Order: sequence, then C-alpha cells, then structure tokens
Amino acid sequence: MGRRNILEVESDGATALLAARPAGTVPGWNALALRCGGTAQTLHTLALVHTCMYNAWAAYDGDARQTTLGVAVRLPRAERDAASKTAAMSHAARHVLVDLFPERQPDVDAHMAGLGLAPAAAAGQFSPAGIGRAQAAAMLDACRREQPFALMPAEVNLPVTAGRHAVAEHWLRLARHLSLRDGHDDDRDVLLFFVLANALADAASAAVDERSVDAACAGAAAEALRRFTGSDRPDAAALTAAAGQEAGRKIGARVFDKARRYRQGKL
Repeated sequence: MGRRNILEVESDGATALLAARPAGTVPGWNALALRCGGTAQTLHTLALVHTCMYNAWAAYDGDARQTTLGVAVRLPRAERDAASKTAAMSHAARHVLVDLFPERQPDVDAHMAGLGLAPAAAAGQFSPAGIGRAQAAAMLDACRREQPFALMPAEVNLPVTAGRHAVAEHWLRLARHLSLRDGHDDDRDVLLFFVLANALADAASAAVDERSVDAACAGAAAEALRRFTGSDRPDAAALTAAAGQEAGRKIGARVFDKARRYRQGKL
C-alpha cells in the first residue's frame, strides 16, 4: 500500500461519509475543549486536557508511564477493558474543563451523559472515575507551574497560556479527520491528540515573537503528525519557508520522541 500525505484531501463523497461517522471518545472531548476554551488559553487548555486523558489511559496499559505520577497506577490486565478506559479518560477531561471553565459545566456534563457516564459517579481510588479525577488533579497542580512538555525552561519565550485558537482549531480538526479516515480506536486517538496538543503548545511557547507563533505551530504540528502516521512530509503547498517553521518542526520531533518514550515506559 502506498504512503499517504497526511494532508490529503478526500473527495466530496468520502468527506461526507466521514462526517456521518460518530467521533470517538478522544476527538469528542477535543471538540468540546475547543468550544469551552473559546479564544483564551486555547493551546494550554488542549495540552492539559489531552495530557491528563493520556495519563488516565496509561493506567490501563502494560507499559505506558504517566507524565506527572510515574507508574502510580497500573490496573491488572483483567480490568483493562475499553469501557473503563473511556470512563477514566472522560472523567479526567471533565475534571479539567470544569475546573478551568466552571460556567461550562452544563455542557460538559451533557457530554458525559451522551457517553453514558455519570459526572458524579463514585470515585474509589482504582475505579475509572477515581483514576481520571486523580490524574486530572495532578495535572492541574503541575500546570500552575506552566511547565512545557519537551522544552527546557530557557527555551520558553512566550507565555504558555497564549491563545491561538485558530491555529489549534485547524490542526486538531485535521487530526479528527485522520482519526475517522483511518478508523482509530481510543488507544490510537489518545496518543495522537496527546502528541499534537503538546507539539502546538510547546511551539507557541518557544516562538521568538507573536508574529512567528503560527508558523512555529504549523511546523510542529505537521512534523508531529508526519511521525505519528508515518506519512510523507507535507509538500510545499502545505508548508512554506515561513520564519519559525523549521524551529517548529524540531519541536514537533522532540515532543513526539518524548511522548513515545512515555508510551513505551522508558521515562
């Protein structure tokens, strides 16, 4: 099978068929997080949501390590079912979004209900709700220190809380399209959005000035997606030589590598 460009546009018919498919757990929370965040702190919010979802998911994997708590929770194989992973990731995302945007709690709880989950479910330490909420609480504590994912402190030039809603929406919409097109399950999606959201946030933080943020984010996102999918590099029509783009690509590669090591249990 030939390799596909990650920015390949489907025909109108194929696009319509993709749009008719229901979104998976992770893309659904991604779309809701974009709506909740509006234009404020978008990249920071998305990185936080998708990292805490990954951390909750990691409790149900045999190798993955959490970014904040190490191997704090590792459920036995018999408990690593898809429904439990969905619930843990969803409780983690809900906890973060309600903490950051309390005025959007009705929307967030409605989304939970649509997944068949109770927002106020009992949260024993090793229950899906307990795992999700604990991982979210740990991430919220860490985020108050505004620590980037793969950057050294000296590399941060702009506040991690910078907005950039439009650039986030563009690249994450592409990721949701890839998820549908390639038939991802939650295990694949949680890693895709974990990598992409952190690549965007780190690239924005490392940009030398506001004018180069979008180019840096484009470079980082394209490189992260290229490595994740194994697709060919987007051609010149997709990426130009804009200032900041090459630096962004290097950041995307670093984020991907660090996320992969977390996934493999090597950090």
